[in-house]
Amino acid sequence: MSINRLSISKRAIRTTTALALASVVAISLLLTGTDGATAFNTDASDDVQRHSNQFTEQCSNGVAVLDPVNNAGLVADCAALLASRDTLVGTNGNLNWSADRAISDWYGITIENNRVSSLRLSENRVSYKLNGMIPAELGNLTNLKILYINEHLTGEIPAELGNLANLTELYLRYNDMTGAIPAELGNLTNLRVLWLLGNGLTAIPSELGNLANLRVLYISGEPLTGMGAIPPELGNLSKLEEFEISHTNWTGPIPSELGNLANL
Repeated sequence: MSINRLSISKRAIRTTTALALASVVAISLLLTGTDGATAFNTDASDDVQRHSNQFTEQCSNGVAVLDPVNNAGLVADCAALLASRDTLVGTNGNLNWSADRAISDWYGITIENNRVSSLRLSENRVSYKLNGMIPAELGNLTNLKILYINEHLTGEIPAELGNLANLTELYLRYNDMTGAIPAELGNLTNLRVLWLLGNGLTAIPSELGNLANLRVLYISGEPLTGMGAIPPELGNLSKLEEFEISHTNWTGPIPSELGNLANL
């Protein structure tokens, strides 16, 4: 059975690789055996560490973060955002995130208890139109509660967002995201809102059924390729009050478990 829009009503359930799988670069080493492989892996690890240290040093300059010695958590948040900036911006965007400006003055950032608690990026702010991708480094914002991105971002949703254990609202609205929704989002047990409308997603993982506190779930998929079957585990979302899946072609039956969603 092919379904273009799923609709169940009690209160109103209307169900209406840019991740560029990191192309494995074949590197020819003059070294042989396991020692050569170890040398390569060590070099790559060192490069990542130097890259991370670079942003940590910038954020420890006393400008981006006041009193960095006593605000190590905010320094880490600052470094994660600086590491994310260029990936988010893409080719035509602009962000005023800089180590030469206090992080409290950075566009889209809210600070609570000396940690970044909210990141909101929207194309309504004309001067900050972004067309890059969602960086994996955003998964290091461990105190983040709200992530709202309404831009023109492409690529896949990074699995690292599943590390945001304190997240209560995730809005990736009206971007051009593709690929499957990562199963790791099922780790966000404090999540109350998951809004993924306006994307071309290709699959919903059964792990979303673990989001016991979820109240709102909006998803849109790829209308040409479809999204496969509807996971019956979505019937476990007992607190769900709003549910829409639109602009896609489903295969298989509508799970009877969706009848368990008594709050809709």
